[in-house]
Amino acid sequence: MNTSRIKPDTKKLYCILAELARTEEARRMRNYIQHGSVTTYEHCIRVAIVSYLINQKFRLGADVPSLVRGAFLHDFYLYDWHDRSRSDFQRFHGFHHPAKALANAERYYTLNDRERNIIRSHMWPLTITSVPCCREAVIVCIADKWCSTHETLFHRKK
Repeated sequence: MNTSRIKPDTKKLYCILAELARTEEARRMRNYIQHGSVTTYEHCIRVAIVSYLINQKFRLGADVPSLVRGAFLHDFYLYDWHDRSRSDFQRFHGFHHPAKALANAERYYTLNDRERNIIRSHMWPLTITSVPCCREAVIVCIADKWCSTHETLFHRKK
């Protein structure tokens, strides 16, 4: 990712994203559709950017590396949740995928407690027992709902 023309205040965002997004494991998310015609990879990039912008706009003081990494990895479950023919198809994807994403993220990356909480709790209140316990997790939870709604309404398959 070329960061030479990026504003200084967003350069940190793109440096963190570039480090994660270029890994082979993360690029596997390009193989799966998340909402409408948006891949899981694109969705995770959007959630990371929106989370970063929410934090900046409202001066929330989140730990930026944890915020961006957790946001990017929040849907790192690596399967097609639309495919009903798969033997491991989960009817209740919304309830189960945070745990799968967390297990995958821990397998490939070193995570801190904030990043774990972001991934585990991003579907709250659907996952009622996985509550966002840090400001970063609350921000990602909000950004994910915003991006998901936008993608579902405006990025329909043609």
